[in-house]
Amino acid sequence: MYVDVPIELLQMNPFTAIGTDGFLITAGTSEKYNTMVASWGSMGVLWGRNILTLYVRQSRYTHQFLEQNEGFTVSFFPPEMKERLLWCGRHSGRDHDKIAETGLKISCLRGPNGDERVTFKQASLVFSCTKAAVLPLVKESFLLPEIESFYQDGDFHTIYIGFIDSILSNQ
Repeated sequence: MYVDVPIELLQMNPFTAIGTDGFLITAGTSEKYNTMVASWGSMGVLWGRNILTLYVRQSRYTHQFLEQNEGFTVSFFPPEMKERLLWCGRHSGRDHDKIAETGLKISCLRGPNGDERVTFKQASLVFSCTKAAVLPLVKESFLLPEIESFYQDGDFHTIYIGFIDSILSNQ
């Protein structure tokens, strides 16, 4: 069962939670959605609101779901779920049923406008977000030449800035 976590009480290290542990980005509804593992993202304050920023390559199947829906979830998991997350990172939802293959169980949330958002019952912490801005990342933005090495194939990220609507802990 999820309980709301006031942002003032949130205790997590975003550098390890995002960069080391990884998380699932999920967009869509229970009828049609996709999830992907990620280890790039950021949290902070922008436009007077708490935000979560995602970076998703255009080639990723989840990209189209982020484009088509007004909200998304970011789900963090306990360490014993690491192999399932890695499996989701190695396989595309275009070709595999990630839920059937990993044993993840979906749970649906409602966004502030009533939209349905998908997360997972095994998630220990979930951020439910409404898209506030979508920005293409373009080569001309790079100030340091080493950044280009991440894009040798030209598959650039889209930046999604989401207002954090709720943070839920799985109790």
